[in-house]
Amino acid sequence: MKDLFFDLDHTLWDFERNSVEALREGYDEISLSSFGIESVEEYISKYKKSNAWCWAEYQAGRMDKAELRWRRFAMTLEYWGLENNAVLGDRLGSHYVETSPYKTHLVKDALKVVTGLYDRGHRLIMLTNGFEEVQHIKVKQCGLEPFFETVLTSDALGVKKPHREIFNLALKTTDSKREDAIMLGDSLAADIIGAREAGWGQVYYNPQSIPHNEIVLHEVVDLISILDLPLRK
Repeated sequence: MKDLFFDLDHTLWDFERNSVEALREGYDEISLSSFGIESVEEYISKYKKSNAWCWAEYQAGRMDKAELRWRRFAMTLEYWGLENNAVLGDRLGSHYVETSPYKTHLVKDALKVVTGLYDRGHRLIMLTNGFEEVQHIKVKQCGLEPFFETVLTSDALGVKKPHREIFNLALKTTDSKREDAIMLGDSLAADIIGAREAGWGQVYYNPQSIPHNEIVLHEVVDLISILDLPLRK
């Protein structure tokens, strides 16, 4: 029986929906309109651009966790000339980190798929590039915790996907064998190519059918299709 290593954000946990919900609440609670930020939609749009840039820097090792948490909001505030308002940026950053992990929206059929695989006898392990304290809260709050043997984060392991070392550490930590390990995730680069180069099986969750030229063991456009894949041997 294969050991299934799942990514969390965008794969099981609905990052887009949960993030937007937390950002809207922060906009209202901190009264950003009083600072001249009149459109919550524009605020969220600018934040997404800033956050994407900061995460790319973090993934590349050019930014640490502490800087990412405040800089993405400082960059967002620049659009309204508020980049020097450190107090406001800190308030937004703190509110987001304290709020978003407690959101519980899952990707369609995530719980059904996880339950089905668990009932079949698969070992389920979370392997995520997210932050240690945040990812554990997400898994617990959204009801996934009972099905997962453990949650492994790049934050705790000290190396991020797609680097081979994180996959080796995951095997060692869970006492799994390379030939039994399958990575399931939505990131072609981090989850799928990383797993392939480490000698693991792969299931690429590609809901938008983004074209690519990579060789992938399995590819699905919806999570429910995972239950039809030959993952037992």
